[in-house]
Amino acid sequence: MIPGAVTEYRSFDTVVYEVNLPPKFLNSLDPAGLPPHRFTLKTGCPIILMRNLYQPKLCIGTRLCVKKTLPNVIEATIFTGKGKVETVFILRDTSDSDGYPI
Repeated sequence: MIPGAVTEYRSFDTVVYEVNLPPKFLNSLDPAGLPPHRFTLKTGCPIILMRNLYQPKLCIGTRLCVKKTLPNVIEATIFTGKGKVETVFILRDTSDSDGYPI
């Protein structure tokens, strides 16, 4: 086990259109391609990006090591690729689609 405190990240409990679905039900869903409702990270743990954030440095498959966890930001060091040994900040994705109607 990696020593250190655990930081838990949770999804947002809001929906675009009011529907009669309780948050507990929505949080139990695990659709493909989306992160789980709840996941945890520790300082020092290795992570792999599952989507392109900023090519060519932060793309799918880039391996990083978590340096610091904050409520809306993860500070990490790149292990592989063009940005090797560079410190980066990964912002929490709010998935706000106000500008993009469904």
